[in-house]
Amino acid sequence: MLRPLFALALGLIVASASLAASAADQTPYEINAVLSLTGPAAFIGASEARTLGIVATTVNHSGGINGRPIAFHISDDQSNPVLSVQLVNGLIGEHVPLIFGPGFTATCAATMALTMKTGPVMWCMAPGIYPDPGSYVFSTQATTDQTVIVMVRYFRLRGWKRMAVISSTDASGQAFDHGVATAAALPENRDVQIVAHEHMSPTDISISAQASRIKAANPQVLMTLATGSPWGTIMRGIADAGIDVPIGGGNGNLIIAQLDQYRAFLPSEMYFPGNIAVAPESIGKGPIEDAQAVYFNAFRAAGIKPDLGYNIGWDPAMILVGALRALGTSASAEQVRNYIVNLHGWVGINGVYDFRDGAQRGIGQRSQVMDRWDKTRSVFVAVSRPAGYLKAK
Repeated sequence: MLRPLFALALGLIVASASLAASAADQTPYEINAVLSLTGPAAFIGASEARTLGIVATTVNHSGGINGRPIAFHISDDQSNPVLSVQLVNGLIGEHVPLIFGPGFTATCAATMALTMKTGPVMWCMAPGIYPDPGSYVFSTQATTDQTVIVMVRYFRLRGWKRMAVISSTDASGQAFDHGVATAAALPENRDVQIVAHEHMSPTDISISAQASRIKAANPQVLMTLATGSPWGTIMRGIADAGIDVPIGGGNGNLIIAQLDQYRAFLPSEMYFPGNIAVAPESIGKGPIEDAQAVYFNAFRAAGIKPDLGYNIGWDPAMILVGALRALGTSASAEQVRNYIVNLHGWVGINGVYDFRDGAQRGIGQRSQVMDRWDKTRSVFVAVSRPAGYLKAK
């Protein structure tokens, strides 16, 4: 009689342990993120945060990470590089394997050295940084140099070879300036003239002097390379000066709410280099369009019309989820890093990723198309092929 009772007790213990393990598996796996929910960069940080919520919903509806749900824990760095450093150092102290963010050039530049050599994996949402090959830091999108090259190529092929530039003096503007110099040095752009190159401080409230000099230079196209409120100051100054030429903007301004806010003084011809999933139907049938269908359907279900702020976080978040699905939720930072640096042929909404070149972002110029902002309909319209080449007539 004792043996059956012992077997029954043992069975109850095993069943209880199994139920406890099952319950533990349903505890969400938490992915830490550092984003700018307040401060000057909140115009894009808030969108990145909402993207993570939609990613979590999408992933959990498709089985989570091997049956375990995920959740994102977001810390607000208030658009302040000093606070961003403090938050990242805190997460390093907690020995987390990966960090999503920070969200823009200044905060990424301030924190990347903290994790570059020893981890955790940190995926910055700014294209204007250049992590060491094979390091623990990754960057979203094509580089700022590549986006400017795409923009200059498109304008040149349109016949607009007398180009003027105005950029901000902050970290984003400095990255844009580097892109302009890189593009101008390419043999394909030997006929391009930079007829004026002006600068403005992010705290300036007027660019009347710079606008006057640009107008006097008689450009065929003007590139306005700043983001957020400084870009708004530039656009007001251009309108006030009566500069009537096509305008190119930095891709950080592909934000629908911001463009709608500036509608009254935006020109009729406004172009941006954008990720290929910013404008629907920017690419033909195939696996990339299939990936985009999942993305657009998820945002449609959430009642959101996505722009660049939502776009840039989707593929990185999905790649991190893919790493955890392949490695398990106990994966170390080194394992996640090794998974990503060897990843190739991964199809996302912005192209086919290959990290083996050491650039730490997986995609390049061919992930970019030129988009025209249609302010009457508040939509982006793709006007080029990938890498800025003109569409066939």
